[in-house]
This record gives sequence, C-alpha cells and structure tokens, in this order.
Amino acid sequence: MFAQTLIDSSLVGKKIVSIQIQGNDKTKPSVILREMKQKVGDSLDPYLLENDRKRIQNLYLFNRVIISAEPEEEDARIRIVVTEQWYLFPFPVLFINEGDWNKLSWGAGLTYLNFRGRAETLVFVFWLGYNPSIHIDYANPWFGGKRNLFTGANLFYSHVRSKHFQEEAVTEKHLGLQWTIGKRFGPHTFPSISVGYKEVTFSPSVPGQTLSSDGRDRLPFLGFTLIWDHRDLKEYPHTGWYVMLTAKKTGFPTMPADYFKYGFDLRKYFPLGPCTLALRTKANLSGRKIPLYDRVFLGYGERVRGHFFEKSEGENMALASVAFRFPLLPVRYFNLSGHPYFTNLKFGVSLGLFADTGLTWFQKEKIKSSMLQTGYGLGLHLHLPYINLLRLEVAFDERGNEQFITDLYVDI
Repeated sequence: MFAQTLIDSSLVGKKIVSIQIQGNDKTKPSVILREMKQKVGDSLDPYLLENDRKRIQNLYLFNRVIISAEPEEEDARIRIVVTEQWYLFPFPVLFINEGDWNKLSWGAGLTYLNFRGRAETLVFVFWLGYNPSIHIDYANPWFGGKRNLFTGANLFYSHVRSKHFQEEAVTEKHLGLQWTIGKRFGPHTFPSISVGYKEVTFSPSVPGQTLSSDGRDRLPFLGFTLIWDHRDLKEYPHTGWYVMLTAKKTGFPTMPADYFKYGFDLRKYFPLGPCTLALRTKANLSGRKIPLYDRVFLGYGERVRGHFFEKSEGENMALASVAFRFPLLPVRYFNLSGHPYFTNLKFGVSLGLFADTGLTWFQKEKIKSSMLQTGYGLGLHLHLPYINLLRLEVAFDERGNEQFITDLYVDI
C-alpha cells in the first residue's frame, strides 16, 4: 500500500477528542485538516479516516502519510504523521518535440510546490531551440476562508511551429494571459470560470491563416470547467470516478473570431481485489469557424498507443481507452539518508494491459471507421519518488506493428 491507516478495532465509534499532526515542518496544519471529513467531536470511522488519508496523499506534498488512532481516556485521539517532500525544484529543460531528435528544446525552470506552506504552486519556466516559450503560473487551491475558493493565473509567450503547415516553416506567435477562479464544494466537486486574452500572429504571413484580415487575431475568451473527482489516489487510481466537463467561448459576434469549444473526460475505476479495471472516454468538440491554431490533434498531448508518433488533425476529437493493472511488487518505502526529503521514498512495480482507440474529424466531415486509430499492448509501471510513475510499454497497431514507449504518469 502507498501508506497506512492504523486503528485498533476497540476505538471504532469512539468520540474523536483531538487530531495531532507531526512532520509538517513547512506545511500549515490547516492544509491537512481541510482535506478531512473526520473532525473533532465525530465518532471514529475507519472507512472515512482511510479516505481522509488518501485525500491528504493527493495533495502531492508528502512522500508518505500515516494515520493512526490512539486511546485517550474513554475517547480516541487521531495522529497524522507526514513525510514532507522537497518543494523547491530548480530544473533544466531538455525535451524532444514530436518524437524528432532534430526538434530539441532546452532551457530552465523553477517550481515551488508548497509556497508559503499553503499548497500554493509557483512555476517559472522558459526554453529555447524548437518552439521557444516562457511561462509563469500561479495556483492557489484554497483561499477566502470558509468560502472555499481556489484560483490560478498564467502568463505565456511562445513561438510555435505550426502543426497545420507540415511542409513549410511557419511559426505561430502566441501571447496571452488567463485567470481562473472557482469554488470547492466538499472534497470532490470543483466548478470554475476562466477569463483571458490571447493574440496570435503567423510568421511568415500565410494567406487565410488568421481569422482577422490584418494578420493578428485578438482572442478574448470565457471558459467554464466542472470537475467531479472521486478517485482514491490520483497518482494511480484503484477505485472511483473522474468527470470533467468543459465549455469555452472565444470572441464575440462582432469580431472575426467567434467560435466555441466544449468537451468531456469520463473515467471509471473498478477494484478487482488488488487489480484495477480502468475505463476512459473523452471528446473535444467545436462549433463555428475554428482557426488553424485552435484545431485538435492526436499525436501530441493526446495519443493512441500503437500510433504514438502519428499525427492527425481536426476540429473535433474522440478517444476511448481500457486498462487492466495489477501489482507485481507492491509499493514499499525506503530511506536513502536521515534527511526528511530522502526518507519514506516509494518503490513498486505494476503490470498494465491496455487498448486505445481515437480519431479526429472536421465539422462537415462524415465519420468513417477507417479514420480510427487503434492500438493495444502492455507495460511495466514503476512507482518512483517525486515523479510518481514511469511507464515502459510496448504497443501494437491494427496490423501488429510494434513500438516501444517510455512515458510518465498514469495512462488512464
């Protein structure tokens, strides 16, 4: 298991008289306590307490979380022991774009994962080479006290090689900012509204590449997102639901840009003993005239394994995946030194089987079965400290052609 909840059965149903937290040298106690449904004065419930532990683990602030219940006279005392991570990460940037070694990007960045000890995140990153960019991001998961609000903002500037003009060296210049504010309804429901502005130009100028006749598209936008996240562990879910609904309106009827996009991402996890059956379906859809730079693609952020490096373009996209995962070596914890940042580091190995299918299409295009990309395969999942998961997979397409994939984070 990723962590432990230790409760003497004789304490079940006893009144909780105190909650003590240990190991949070930087993290404010309120950051931990606000994730808990079990409060002082409640009757001790092992099921609720285990779910509380998982929500604390989902903060991505701690290597390990252990919760125990101890007797205190005729009642119960809750003890939470956390092992804090290293929160300030200066890092080099070096990555390959589009699976092509001739498209290298390099730079540097700085991430502060627990700014002010309040689980706030600050990120500054830039890179040169292919698609040079600079990004500044801030996220605050909780402000406004009992109003339970969250917010985030980002500023970006980038030169992006156009995915549409594959045979020509056409660069899109993107400059913009976005602000998001939302409200947290309990531990699972997160509606939010985003407002922002972006400008896009092309270099060199290509006739018809922008919606505006002067070659510069000005794009105010308003978006809405609803997330209902009932997964047990985000880094490697075993049970629960994840639902995300999105809608975004760009421009106005009086502007050259006037279009909308909407979509959903649905995931369901079925526990089968120590194994997990995971299902996912996703769609990104659009209406009215979509500019070239706001089309959707497979083969970049979203991919079909078996067609991992193949690119397809459209105004709409749909994906579906199924995965079956089971542990080979259950997650265990080890210490590299006595320093807190290098204690309770996890390691484990799981095996995953998967099948993916997806397609892109244009609004007036008739969908055909031949447009589908489909693949299947298996892989090893390495549970590692800080990066959480490294996937080493082999995938096959419809004709049995194989490809080897190395990727990070959970697949579904």
